Amino acid sequence: MKHEIYEKLYAEFKDALAGVSSIEGSPIQSLSETLALCRKFLAQLREMMTSVPFEDSLAEIHFFKSVKPKFYAEKIYAFECYGLAMNKPVGTGEMIRVFLEDELRQVHRFFKQYAFLYQYYRAGEAGLDSQYFLRGADLPLPLVPEIPDPNPDFSTAMDYLFAKFIAYEMLQQEILRRIGVLDGKVAPSLTKEAGLKWTGKIVNLGELIYGLYYTGQFNHGNAQLSEIVALFERMCEVKIRDVHHTFGEIRERKVSSPSKFIDSMSAAIRDRVDEDLRYKPG
Repeated sequence: MKHEIYEKLYAEFKDALAGVSSIEGSPIQSLSETLALCRKFLAQLREMMTSVPFEDSLAEIHFFKSVKPKFYAEKIYAFECYGLAMNKPVGTGEMIRVFLEDELRQVHRFFKQYAFLYQYYRAGEAGLDSQYFLRGADLPLPLVPEIPDPNPDFSTAMDYLFAKFIAYEMLQQEILRRIGVLDGKVAPSLTKEAGLKWTGKIVNLGELIYGLYYTGQFNHGNAQLSEIVALFERMCEVKIRDVHHTFGEIRERKVSSPSKFIDSMSAAIRDRVDEDLRYKPG
């Protein structure tokens, strides 16, 4: 099904975004890399959409209501996070708090500005989908929000606004997280404080997590897999979309080894030990 192809592409997109370097003090680099990925994957999405026509209007509505918006939302969110980084005041914690709370109010004002449409989005309504998410649908001009993509073949009246709803909900959570860090209610990311970020493959991180889980390294073997995943997501500044899906990828490594990454770490450690043992100072 075409829907499954879109989901696979989105999973690849999220994996690529997770690998974007986030060098402390360089928000412009993070934005540049993210936008490059957004352009690449949106182009692929558009190519997929145009290569095979929609089978019916329901398929077209699903694409512009649920598929394209979550891709485009990453672009909007990247710009918003860049704005947070560049506009954050240099000063006391209280000054930063005031700034973040004002940003949060702006998010709430946006939701209030589009209250009817936001409730339509939140409630999963479908009564007006044929007007909102079919290309060329006749909608009264005052009801059409800004449309940054004027191409009629790849845009509808509301797909951009739905993308903005997704992005602003992500932004809202990020602002609340930062306020929580200031309050001491949320632990700051250890890797972010150290200037570190996981840039390897997500499947390799998943393999490491499963290795720790199945060998009972946390809480005397009583920790839940979901707890370990959440810990690594916070520490490594990544989003593991579905750890069970990741295990499926590990299981498919039947030709080489299901523990390919751990095997490579073991070999690297053995090589270093052998090198140290061979070294004999004169």
